[in-house]
Amino acid sequence: ETARVRQGVTILQGVTLGGTGKEVGDRHPKVGDGVILHCGATVLGNIGVGKGAVVTAKSIVTKEVPDLARVSGVPATVKSYRELKKEGFEDDDNDDEGHVEDCDLDCEMRKLYEGYLDELEALVEMEECIGSGKNDCWDRLSELHNS
Repeated sequence: ETARVRQGVTILQGVTLGGTGKEVGDRHPKVGDGVILHCGATVLGNIGVGKGAVVTAKSIVTKEVPDLARVSGVPATVKSYRELKKEGFEDDDNDDEGHVEDCDLDCEMRKLYEGYLDELEALVEMEECIGSGKNDCWDRLSELHNS
């Protein structure tokens, strides 16, 4: 009795994934690959949120959401559909000729989160170094900062 969240899902603050209280058995949502759930979004019941869908802030979803749909409102309804873009699903933002491709908002958000994760990893390494009592921590900090 729990929601299922697939790979590459972005869940921002205040998101609720839950049952309606009216169902028996499997009561919780299934969130597909690459879904973005914006702040305060609520997804209720044994429903699916399709691959690559976007649920906008403060929306309440009580019905199935198709793949690549942008839903909004109370209750949420489909407002538009996203275009499937390569950069949202690949690690490399360069094309075959070495040019940087245009990056939409979802792609920019993904890059920003990846940068935050890298910084968090460096901080955890620094904390472990300091906790171990090693003397080379400041040298390692410079290395981590320059990489």
